[in-house]
Formats: sequence, C-alpha cells, structure tokens
Amino acid sequence: MIAFDQFVLGISLGYLFFSIAESIVHSYILHAKRQTRAYWPKLGFLGAYLRNSWYSHHVVHHQRTFRSNHVTLFDSEHQKEELNQFLTENGKNSIIFSSYGLRVGDFFEKIKYLCPHLPWIITVCYFGGGWFTLGLCIPLCFYIWIAEYVHPYLHFPYNQAINSASTLMRFVLRTQYFRLLTQHHYLHHKYSNCNFNLMLGADRLLGCHQSPNEKELIEINKLGL
Repeated sequence: MIAFDQFVLGISLGYLFFSIAESIVHSYILHAKRQTRAYWPKLGFLGAYLRNSWYSHHVVHHQRTFRSNHVTLFDSEHQKEELNQFLTENGKNSIIFSSYGLRVGDFFEKIKYLCPHLPWIITVCYFGGGWFTLGLCIPLCFYIWIAEYVHPYLHFPYNQAINSASTLMRFVLRTQYFRLLTQHHYLHHKYSNCNFNLMLGADRLLGCHQSPNEKELIEINKLGL
C-alpha cells in the first residue's frame, strides 16, 4: 500500500512540478527579455543552447511562422523557402526538422528539452524513492508527448485535426482538456506574456493565466478551432 501511495504521489507531484517548471522556463527562457539574453554569451555552450531555444520558439514559432493567423504556418511557399534558406545558412537546420518549433524534434532534441528540469527531477527522485520515481515517469512522458504530438494540433482547425489524427489522438482531441488547451494556447500566441503551459495548471498558480473574453471566443470559433 505504501508503494502504491508513493507511486500516486510521484504522478501527482510530478505533474505539478512539470507544470510549474514548464511555465517558468517558457516565460523566462523561451520568451526571455533582452537584458536576460545579454548574459547568455558568457555561459558558453549553455548560453548557446538557451539562445537557440529562444530563437526557435520566440522568433521562428511566434514571429516568422503563423503570421496571418493561428492556423496558417506559412502564407506562401516562397515565405517557407526564404525561412528555410535563412535557417540552413545559419546552421539552424534542427529548427526545420522540429517543424519550426511545432514539435520538440529528434531523440537528442528531446534530451536537451529535458535538461532545464534535470536538477529538480534528480532531487525529488532521490528523496522520493523508487516507486515515487516510477510514478514521476508518467508526467515526464506526458510532458514530452504533449509538446511533440499534441502541440501541432493546437494550430489546426478542429475538423482538420480530427480528420488527420490517429484513433488515439482523436480521443484526445475530443476531451475537455484539449478544448481548454486550445483556447489557452491561442491567447499565448496572441499576447505571448501569458498562458505558457501545455500541461495546464501552473499558469493559474503563478498568476500568468488569461481566459478568453467574448471577442476572443468569436475569433477562436472563426478560425475553426
């Protein structure tokens, strides 16, 4: 019974910790202000990693794609080719391979995606024990899965998402969680200073959650989300 309790505690605290860490990392690294980025060159390899993560998300995913609206990746093939050429010439092919920030990327990119979380993961697992660690693996996998596989669907019109999804993903897309996440993520792209979570919850705890108003709900419906 103790083992089961530890396992459930690992799931519960793991979700909470990942949600909090995701919101903080997303806010302070992926949307880092100029003053913060000015210190990164002093950090060597780590600084280069942080800058590339910021560039992939803040610049490419938020500014150089989805320019027209939330569901149109590129306005034209020329726009796509122009960005591809720029990224290739500047050694940023990994951003292309991650679908311009829509996905995490290959196995190596997934490992790097987890790196900012390793200190707290190692600490809580050390004190939590084996069953706690096993439970924490569930929200850890969910954290990677939702960023890699669910995030792209947040930029699809709902009918298109349903028609192109696998059976399992269609089940996910029909959940209340996905509906709330769609509204949540739409506002993140509209304002970029709120709604950082894909693992919902911590944005509310940290005071950076925003709910859609009536006008924004109309915008979301017009896009077919």
